[in-house]
Amino acid sequence: MRRYSHTMGATTVLWCFGLFIWIHVSAQNYAGDMACTDKPQVSCGDNVCTCCTANDTAEELETGICVKTGLTYIPRMPDSVRYLIFVSNNLSAVKSPELVFSNVTEVEHLVLAWNSMCYFGPNVFSGLKNLRYLDIIGNFLTMESVRNMLSIPGLLSLSALHCDLPSPPANAFTNITSDVEIIILSSRHAGQVYDMTAFCSLSQLKVIALSLSKVINVTTTCSLQIEYLELRENGLHSLPISCSDKSESLFPHLKTLDMAGNSIDYVEKACLPASDALDLSENTFLVFESDRLKIKQFPNLRVLSLNSSTSLIWGVLSKAFSHPTLQCLVLDRCYIDFSDRGRVASDAFAGCPRLTVLSLMYNLFDDVDDARFLELFGSLNLTVLQLSHNKISLISWKIFDHFQNLRELDLVNTGLSDLPDGVFSSLRHLNWLDITDNKIATVTERTFSEEMRQELSLLGLGHNPFMCVCDLMWFRNWFVSQPTLFLDEDSSELEYACNNLAVTKLAEFYLTDQACVLSQSVNVAIILVTSAMIVTLTTVSLVFRFRWHIRLALYEVFRGRGDVKRMRLLADHFRYDVFVSYTSEDLPWVRAHLMPELEGRLGLRLCVHERDFIPGNNIVDNIADCVQSSKKILMVFSKDFVHSQWCQFELTFCLTHVMDYNDTLLIVCVDDVTSRDMTPAMTAVLKTTTYIQWGDHGDAVGSFWGRLRLALHEVTDMAVDVDRAEDVNVAVERDVAVDRDVVV
Repeated sequence: MRRYSHTMGATTVLWCFGLFIWIHVSAQNYAGDMACTDKPQVSCGDNVCTCCTANDTAEELETGICVKTGLTYIPRMPDSVRYLIFVSNNLSAVKSPELVFSNVTEVEHLVLAWNSMCYFGPNVFSGLKNLRYLDIIGNFLTMESVRNMLSIPGLLSLSALHCDLPSPPANAFTNITSDVEIIILSSRHAGQVYDMTAFCSLSQLKVIALSLSKVINVTTTCSLQIEYLELRENGLHSLPISCSDKSESLFPHLKTLDMAGNSIDYVEKACLPASDALDLSENTFLVFESDRLKIKQFPNLRVLSLNSSTSLIWGVLSKAFSHPTLQCLVLDRCYIDFSDRGRVASDAFAGCPRLTVLSLMYNLFDDVDDARFLELFGSLNLTVLQLSHNKISLISWKIFDHFQNLRELDLVNTGLSDLPDGVFSSLRHLNWLDITDNKIATVTERTFSEEMRQELSLLGLGHNPFMCVCDLMWFRNWFVSQPTLFLDEDSSELEYACNNLAVTKLAEFYLTDQACVLSQSVNVAIILVTSAMIVTLTTVSLVFRFRWHIRLALYEVFRGRGDVKRMRLLADHFRYDVFVSYTSEDLPWVRAHLMPELEGRLGLRLCVHERDFIPGNNIVDNIADCVQSSKKILMVFSKDFVHSQWCQFELTFCLTHVMDYNDTLLIVCVDDVTSRDMTPAMTAVLKTTTYIQWGDHGDAVGSFWGRLRLALHEVTDMAVDVDRAEDVNVAVERDVAVDRDVVV
């Protein structure tokens, strides 16, 4: 699916989506190379080269290609050849035109890349009167050779990438007549300051491209008349020096400044009154704030690109992009978390009255709801919105009600699984919509209104997992009747396939009307039976899920009011005062805190399974015997308790036990256990029983032991009574012994 529209202005398209002038310049130089792809080819140039026509219908050969032939000369080509690609051969030096170019006098595009050339003499191209584009990439040339090439009459473009050229002297190009409008250069002189003063002598020059050169600063001592300056992927920390000593612009006509791939994190003073496009992508910005970008220094700025694939943008502050003339803003691959109000101000995009194109691909929208989205972007009068490769999942008509002027909307690979009926109905001007590569299974007649279907010129729905059933038949018929609406030059019917039917394209899927129609009585019967099953299953599942809640509630209503528990405590003979249920991960807490307090200070006898379970006995028997032989049961809830099967068994067994004896469980929580992690039994107990929470600090610890002693008062009171009884028995035995001594 075509990703970018051609309905916007040319400058906006080029800048908003990275299609910069330099790309077209390079394409012109290598147009001949591309022209022979999939075209009829014949041998030419002494049978060592290849020639082809411009297209399938042309008769004359227009392109000649000689690549890695080892030639030391340029062979004779047909007079019709206009593009000559002479790459990776062996033209070490060119001094005399009659010895080299006499066989190709009609060429307009000449590529002499990687030929080990080191020198071009004066007037060397004088015989090539139609030459307009010259590419000498990958050779080792002197500045004198460059001067000679700039002097070629009629030459419009010179590309000298990878020629190891230093910054030219200020007088390098004086006293020459040059028609060159475009110069493409690169340099290997790392850390250099590049002086562009020499280019002021070239009156026709419009474009300078100096990329991949490790330049750290760019200066000029005169006014350059260029309109486009590209300084991509250097070592620049600031914009080129553009203000003279008198604060006048040194680039008065510069419209486009491309500074992508440098180390800029702050924009200093700039004198660029004509600039309408600024690319600061892939620099080192961490926060977008107005006083660091200073985009208001560009009074005519229309396009701003701040893509970032190398660093995470930490924040976007208030009115970061505020500008009265800004029309297009690109923030792709910045991974900005728009849900974080602490990092992205609610008015970050305020102050942009003319902003109509906004690209936000590859950012973070995971937790952005309708209100937050409108808070950020609702004030913008957008016509183009790019949101692809964000996690959005659900969209609402409430959002699009505020963007009724949208003409293009990109929702590619956003995780959308459903298109609500009429979600785009308010977008009356929308003619380009791309929802490719999502999780949409069906599209119905209600998804797109009749008015919208008539307005759309391109609708991308490829690479979605369509469920080819009766509900999809309407969309299938629409797709078959208007294939050009869904397919363009970059897509095919293979993108539209049935996810539930192997090797079946959407266009091939078909069901008759009879297969999709059932009688009303059958529909009613299906609905009634299905409803009854749903009610039954729901009731059963609810009863099962809340079985302990129900059982505990009934227990509270019907349990006896007699003193069954007290009678059991007085009548039975117990080996333990308290049975402690815990998981092995909480044993350190039991040993360090619970046992010293209850056994050491209160004198109670605890049943701890590591110590008191009888070896060799069945675990279930040990649990049953020890619970029955304990006066009270204490459960130690924790995150690990949740995942222990034996602890859950003990909880279930102990619940049954306390219900039988009209008793209650003692619950202590040693850490925070979230409700979603708890089992139904634990949830029921915590909702019906007051539990005691453990805390590490002084006040919390004291409160914990005080509440636990209060909960164990029945056991501790009995312990005191037993102690007193034992003291009385000891005293009586002592008196009897004394009496015996007296009698004797």
